[in-house]
Amino acid sequence: MGIMEFHVCRQGHEARWIVRLGNAVYGSYLDKEQALLDAVDAARDALQCGREAQVWVRDRASPARIF
Repeated sequence: MGIMEFHVCRQGHEARWIVRLGNAVYGSYLDKEQALLDAVDAARDALQCGREAQVWVRDRASPARIF
């Protein structure tokens, strides 16, 4: 099994924040902070189950790994 990568980014004409896991949308949020909190929680849950996990933020600047 590979590393689970959660990507926090904006999507759509409403520019809602989403969390993507691979090609699937894991969640949709009104603000960046809630999306980050959920992504980090999901990554921690994955780690507790023995999986490797990372959280990336994809904003206007370059992508950044935060967890």
